[in-house]
Amino acid sequence: MADFFSNNGDNFDLGSSSGGGTDKLKADEIQKVIMMEQQKAQLNAQIQEISEMCWEKCVDKPSAKLGSKTEACLSNCVKRFFDSSVIIAHRFNQLIQRSNTG
Repeated sequence: MADFFSNNGDNFDLGSSSGGGTDKLKADEIQKVIMMEQQKAQLNAQIQEISEMCWEKCVDKPSAKLGSKTEACLSNCVKRFFDSSVIIAHRFNQLIQRSNTG
């Protein structure tokens, strides 16, 4: 099995190239890709959390079709989850701003 952390010449080292600025550019690009992947993972985790929570709350018995009552419950559950998330994020940002100015 290949050791991805060993320095066997096949993997690149951001600090060893004589390119100077290109190493910084590569590092910035890698950092952006990592950040995007982390955001995707967070979104997927949040979708999973919403799905589980609203399913438990709204679906009594699984069937071939969703009834109008179940569908309305699921829709309202998701909307309330997002509303709550926005309120929490807004209040968190307010706390951060207060701590930075005070």
